[in-house]
Amino acid sequence: MRARVRRRVTWIITLSALLPLLSVWVLVLVISYRAEQESAERQQIALTDLAAEDFRRFLFNTTIELQDIAENIARESDPQTISAQQLATIGLFRSSFVEVAIYSADGQRRIASSRFGEPTLPSSLNGSQLLADLSTRRVSFADPTAFSGSIDRKLAPQEVPRFRVATQLLSSSNQVLFLVADVSMQRIWTSTTRIETAAEMRVLILTEQGNLISAAKIESLVEHPTMRDLPLLNQATAVATYQSVFGEEVLGVRTAIEPVDWILVVERPLEVIYANVGRLAVSLLLVIFIAAPIVIAVGWYVGKRIAGPIQKLYAGVTGFSQNPTTFEPVVLDTRDELASLAGAFNTMASGLNASQTRLANLNEELEAQVVSRTSELHTALAEVQAQNQAQERLLDTVRRLSMPSIPITKHMVVMPLVGEFSADRAGDISSTLLIAIEQERAKVVILDITGVPVVDNYVARALLEAAQAARLLGAQVILAGIRPDMAETLVNLHIDLRTIESAATLEQAFKRGMHYLQINRLA
Repeated sequence: MRARVRRRVTWIITLSALLPLLSVWVLVLVISYRAEQESAERQQIALTDLAAEDFRRFLFNTTIELQDIAENIARESDPQTISAQQLATIGLFRSSFVEVAIYSADGQRRIASSRFGEPTLPSSLNGSQLLADLSTRRVSFADPTAFSGSIDRKLAPQEVPRFRVATQLLSSSNQVLFLVADVSMQRIWTSTTRIETAAEMRVLILTEQGNLISAAKIESLVEHPTMRDLPLLNQATAVATYQSVFGEEVLGVRTAIEPVDWILVVERPLEVIYANVGRLAVSLLLVIFIAAPIVIAVGWYVGKRIAGPIQKLYAGVTGFSQNPTTFEPVVLDTRDELASLAGAFNTMASGLNASQTRLANLNEELEAQVVSRTSELHTALAEVQAQNQAQERLLDTVRRLSMPSIPITKHMVVMPLVGEFSADRAGDISSTLLIAIEQERAKVVILDITGVPVVDNYVARALLEAAQAARLLGAQVILAGIRPDMAETLVNLHIDLRTIESAATLEQAFKRGMHYLQINRLA
């Protein structure tokens, strides 16, 4: 028992200490998780806006550069007769363009220059959306997939994906021409690489259809040219958590880039976001694991201190329960509630011993009184039984006298009914009548109810049942002595007595009975 108490106290103290620590651990983790999530969302939204603004400035500068080149060409030479060398000097010097070309109004290329050997701009842009957009815009843009098909084409060693930009160019004869340039995305890559490295994020630029335009790593463009299943493209919200195509759970933020119809998406792995939460969880668990042995040791010591006095008290209680007469007081050297409990137990045990002695004496006296009262009760019971037997015999005599069967002629019996009939007495009418019919071999039975003061529902039904039973034995029942009040009662009770013949007096009943016997040749 002592070991069980010690273990129980140890468990109670351990759980009382560790459960609050675990609760605090869970609470701190939940709060830290939510705080880290909110902080990460705010930081990522800010970095997304920063990257988008950087890209907008780049597009704005590209627009300014293209318009400056268009103005310089129109000012320094005739666009219709400009040479490739002049176009390269004006269009490629101090600009971010890789190639520039001049197209006629019908979309045919007139002259082109490139930084890397032969120009790759198409010989015709007839019907392209790039030139069609110039009817409503001063400068129009086209993403790389619009003119290069897919991004998986082999790039030059120092080449990065480009996007295309165009503007109108007026010749000296006011003929409409188009100045088209391919712009390297190296600056955007450098900017996004800096953001990704500093904040451990992934910066992606996509079209509205989900085609990947720019990424910090060329491998991303080659392996994932399209990201149409990106959740941020199909959701109304601009912030979401999802499974990235790169195989990790990420927090993604989306924003639009004007004036082009492109989308900038910044993804950050959840593992990076919640790294601090994981380290905090491990640190708190380490503290709990260190505190657990200390708490267990304290619980074991406290249990030992509590279990000793309880063991003494348990031994005293067990000894008293087995043999109260040899009880020895329990003495504890503690100054707490257990000592008070031991004193109270000693007082209770002494009182119980004294009460046990008094109870034994009272039991002896009670046993003597029980013997005496038992004898008296047996005598009284015998008297009551004798009285009950005499009363039963008297009741049986009264019952026979109240329903006597009197034979007046051969095959005719008169059975007068006398006194009030209860439900039990009414039930005896049928049995008494059948016995009389059998004994006297009667064919006519006259039931005289002159001496019955009240005929109720029980009596009426008993008479009807007796008549039906008599008919089964071949006897005719004649009811005599019906008074006017009885007739009214029977009518009000709606009891059909048509199977029983009736007569006002016993004389009339006798005459009807004789008539019945004569008809049946029994008289």
